[in-house]
Order: sequence, then structure tokens, then C-alpha cells
Amino acid sequence: MNRESDANPFLQGNFAPWRVEGDAPDLEVQGELPHGLNGTFYRNGPNPAFEPAGRYHWFDGDGMIHAVMLRDGRASYRNRWVRNAGLGEERAAGRATFRGLLEMTPTEVPRFKNTANTNIVWHAGRLLALMEAALPTQLVPGTLETIGEWDFAGRLAGPMTAHPKIDPETGEMLFFGYSPFPPYLAYHVADPTGTLRRSEPIDLAWPSMIHDFAVTRDHVVFILCPLVFSFERVRERGGVFSWEPERGTRLGVMPRDGGNADVRWVETDAAYVFHPLNAYDEDGRIVLDVARYGRLDFMSAKAARDPGWEGDAVARLHRWTIDVAAGRVRSTPLDDVSCEFPRADERRLGKLA
Repeated sequence: MNRESDANPFLQGNFAPWRVEGDAPDLEVQGELPHGLNGTFYRNGPNPAFEPAGRYHWFDGDGMIHAVMLRDGRASYRNRWVRNAGLGEERAAGRATFRGLLEMTPTEVPRFKNTANTNIVWHAGRLLALMEAALPTQLVPGTLETIGEWDFAGRLAGPMTAHPKIDPETGEMLFFGYSPFPPYLAYHVADPTGTLRRSEPIDLAWPSMIHDFAVTRDHVVFILCPLVFSFERVRERGGVFSWEPERGTRLGVMPRDGGNADVRWVETDAAYVFHPLNAYDEDGRIVLDVARYGRLDFMSAKAARDPGWEGDAVARLHRWTIDVAAGRVRSTPLDDVSCEFPRADERRLGKLA
């Protein structure tokens, strides 16, 4: 019997699952850790607890949290799976019972598991493990035990992006959620105490996978790329996404204190962006730096046959300078080296570095 792990590059090498939870209370330190460097580094990522039941995509793996704790010149380690209800079912069965994203068919959508496998953030005293298609999952900071899904005391009815932005000046957490069904996009703001204060549906020209967004001191920027949810073409493409470059890319600029009626959309060439680097306001324009793909053929029939392939596109650092008043975008390549997951100092979020 052939296993998915024997052929899928996202289950091999550096991506191979680590199926052990454990604690290392006193790590060996090479050199010396400053006694004033105290805190915890958290890491999240997809890590399937069982051999996949079918074709596996990187996004399918169960969330596993790794924590390295520094205190008084010493270091310790702990890792735990995020104990969602789906993983609980699989542990009881002793095998994978959920099918993955590549198993979608025109007549059936696999049962959904909140894997909480993409990011982890700390806000208002809560440690939240995130994936973009579900509610966040709250964890206990010290033990990494799972508390459960957090819906902001009943105020959040839909999913939350895996890439919220925490304003370094106000302490607010700004985020959104997207869906293949109306409303396609909703924008949210939680205050420094973690209370959800604003939720605003945003009109889109088409439903798309909107993985991330950008904020400045005064604006929010939504990135609408031509990777379209297309259930009508599932059989043809072998997946729910359709790359339709003729639509171009649209950047939606909204004042931080505005709403749907205030969003101004400007167009640029077709591209896809998983992750912006940073954005800032400058002389009446918005400067937005991103890791830009020229195209992205995502979860297509070819990707299903060869899980390591999702188009020959690579991301490169790119700058969009948005002149909302003129309705123009200046598009400028910044480097020819492929890159992904760009990060800026979060103390400079929304500002010129």
C-alpha cells in the first residue's frame, strides 16, 4: 500500500511530521544567555498527527506549537498539538478521518477541521493559534494546553485571518476574515483589552483567497488578486481556485476610521500576494511592499498530481505606490531574488522604517 508520505514533498525532509509531544526543562546553552533576556518564543506550523487519508496539502496539517522559554540565563522547551475537535476525533479513531483540501470534488466538500496551524499571536492576555478559515483557538501560555475556539465573547461570527496586525501605538488588533460565500470579506478591530469593537462587511468584485492585508497609521489596504473561488470549474481544474489574470489585481484603500462606503479600489497588473512586508503613508500616497508572484496556479489538477508544484511563479520583493486621489498604482520591482514570508520590526508596523 502506497503512503502519501512516500511521495509528497510536504511530508518529507524538513517538512516531515514530528509526532512526539514533550518537554525539555533545561536545554544545553552554548555560550551565555543574557540574564535580562526573559520571555517565550512561540512557533506554529502544520504537522499532521496521522498519515493522511488522501492527497495532502501543506495547509492540511494539524497545528503544533513549539515554545522556547528563556529565564535568568537558562532555556527550556515544550511542544503540543492544538487540540481541536477534529484532532480529538482522529485520536479516538487512531487514524486520519478528515480528507484534505485537494480532495474537494464538484459534489462534495470534505468535513472541516480547524487546524489552527498557520500563526500564533499574543494580544490582550490571550495566546491565539490561527488559521484563516476558522475562529482563533486560545491556548494556555505556560502549558500550551488548548482552551478552545475564541469568538470574542460571541461577537465574531466568521473566520479570522492568520495575519492580524497589532498597532504598536494604540494596542488595537486589526484583522479580517474572507469567505467563498457572501459576505466575501469582513473587517474587524479589537481594542487593547481584546474586546471586538468594529465589524464591517466589505464589498468585493469577486470571491478570492485573501491571505493577508496591510495597514498604515491612517489606512487599511485590502489586496484582491485574480485567484478566484470557482466552484463551477472544480471538475475542470481539480480544485476550487481559478487563476483568472484578465481580472487584474485590485487594491482597496480604506481609512482606518472608515467603512465599506469609503473603500477606494485602484487597479494594477495581475499578481498574487500571500504576505506583505509593510506599508506606510507618504506625501498623500501609500507605499506598500510585498512578496509578489506574477501568477499562482493554486490547488489545480497539476498541483494535485505533483504536490510540490503550484505554478512556476516565484515571489519577489515588489513595491506598490498607491495614489488614491489619482486612481493610480506605480508598480516597482525591488529585487530579483526570490523571497517569501517577509518580516519587518513589528514596532514599525504601518510606518516608514
